[in-house]
Amino acid sequence: MADVVFITPNINGELADESVGTLLLATILSEKGIDCEILQFFRIGELSDFEGFTGNALKTIGEIRPKIVSFYTRCDTYHIVLKLAQRIKENFPDIYIVFGGPQSDITAEETVKNVSFVDFVCCGEGENTVYPLFLSLIENRPDYDVPGLVYRQNGAVIKNPRPELICDLDSIPMIDYSKLRYKKIDAKENGSYFPIDVGRGCPFACTYCSTKTMWGRKYRLKSPKRIVEEIKYIHDKFGVNNFVFAHDMFTLNREKVIETCKLIKQLPFGIKWKCSARLDCIDKELIDIMADSGMENIYIGIETGSPRMQKLINKNLNLDSAATMIEYIASKNIGVTASFIYGFPDETEDDLSETLKLISELITIENVNLQAHLCTFLPGTELTEKYKENMKPVKYYSDITGNVAIEECRDVIDAHPTLFTHLLEYQSELRTKLRFVKMFVFMWKYMEPVYSYISEKYSKENLIEMYFDFVNSNEEFLERVKDLTSPEWLPLLIRNDKFIEMYSDDEYYDIISDFYRMKIAETSEEIVSGGSITEIYCFSPLDRKKYKSLEKYERCVSPVRFKGCDGKVGVFLLG
Repeated sequence: MADVVFITPNINGELADESVGTLLLATILSEKGIDCEILQFFRIGELSDFEGFTGNALKTIGEIRPKIVSFYTRCDTYHIVLKLAQRIKENFPDIYIVFGGPQSDITAEETVKNVSFVDFVCCGEGENTVYPLFLSLIENRPDYDVPGLVYRQNGAVIKNPRPELICDLDSIPMIDYSKLRYKKIDAKENGSYFPIDVGRGCPFACTYCSTKTMWGRKYRLKSPKRIVEEIKYIHDKFGVNNFVFAHDMFTLNREKVIETCKLIKQLPFGIKWKCSARLDCIDKELIDIMADSGMENIYIGIETGSPRMQKLINKNLNLDSAATMIEYIASKNIGVTASFIYGFPDETEDDLSETLKLISELITIENVNLQAHLCTFLPGTELTEKYKENMKPVKYYSDITGNVAIEECRDVIDAHPTLFTHLLEYQSELRTKLRFVKMFVFMWKYMEPVYSYISEKYSKENLIEMYFDFVNSNEEFLERVKDLTSPEWLPLLIRNDKFIEMYSDDEYYDIISDFYRMKIAETSEEIVSGGSITEIYCFSPLDRKKYKSLEKYERCVSPVRFKGCDGKVGVFLLG
């Protein structure tokens, strides 16, 4: 039995996907004597069996019989949360349904106005408001004066002023992780990093981003001492040495970052950690200091290689030294995830060519991972407000939205379109043409030597023509597999790729045909466990160093295991 059940959209059961905010709220309530339980999606069931998933949720709620069910909401799973809340309310009408988190915060008034089964939406930081609100609900005397509360009263939607932002994040209590229901809390066991909330807010004002809407562009960072105290606390409790510093812009306060790194170095144990940053908030000296303290991965949102688009989306990065800086970071044996967005409404083919040019420079750098995302119209952004009148539902979605259980929740989505601008599409001729850019970048990444050779046949200033040729040669296949996940379509596309046939009479033909020639070989325990290699599926140049037994080959690409390939692993061995 528990008074409160928090439901979080952790689908894969990875530590890094945990809602740190939910853990914190549960800690605060528990310290004040309110019994809580956290129920993650992965504990409920598989979303591929949606009826079974909702059935399991209802069964669990029926067994616990809480007085409050509170959902942490994100855009990628908001439709699932709404559907689940609807089913819970239908079966247990006396349970209060409370929403919190970024998606419901930004759409609070629309949600309360249009969704009768949601009783309250809590906006802003809840550390100082969760206890008075939840206590009043448990005692069945709702406190309607709680800051940040949005609710219905006599048919009208009431929105209370937001609570004051917490200036001193060190005043927030340490999280009680006992609510996590893992068999073993170990970042290595879960293939993930342990999340630490190191700060909140971003002072920048990119037009496509909703973070500034939530936090009012107020940047805050915990003190270096507190951050390291949390690292030590988690390490001592769980033996964890891998951490992700949860913050949109960790490196903005250079002095605090340097002090944090110094304190990490003084710990009696070593750690590995990763964070997010902007290109204009890092430099070589800072990277050296961060690397020396154990940073092994950094996420950098570049978004576009076009200076014109950098200004239009208010990102305002100077790209002149972007490739040089990323190459420097990678040279420190730090993994770099460089993220791009394509398909902005004002983007032109020339803009996209500039993005592809920058991608072509980064894709050959070892330790660099590239992401490409179709521009998504998130609620509460200037971009969405500008174009929302011209958007309509479509059958394909940006990967930012998750694309999970969409059809199973179609009735909820169609009934409340204003809550799901991220599932709407601003249609233009160019955005339609660009629907396979993500797949093109994936293919270039995994087929890097081949595609980089081919790219030399195009003007560096007009690489969009290379993309168009890739689509034209594979369009029928791309249309057929575009709704599959990358582990499913990528090996199939590699085996069916017709793009290189355009160059069969070209001077590069010998190089490409050699690259495609497969030599069957026996695997060894040193490479991968298992039997013979019988098919080529995929490869990644990022892991070459791991496979020392392949060094005798002049050129080789390391094995990569893909879900859905029956355990087989494909390897190119080029003598």
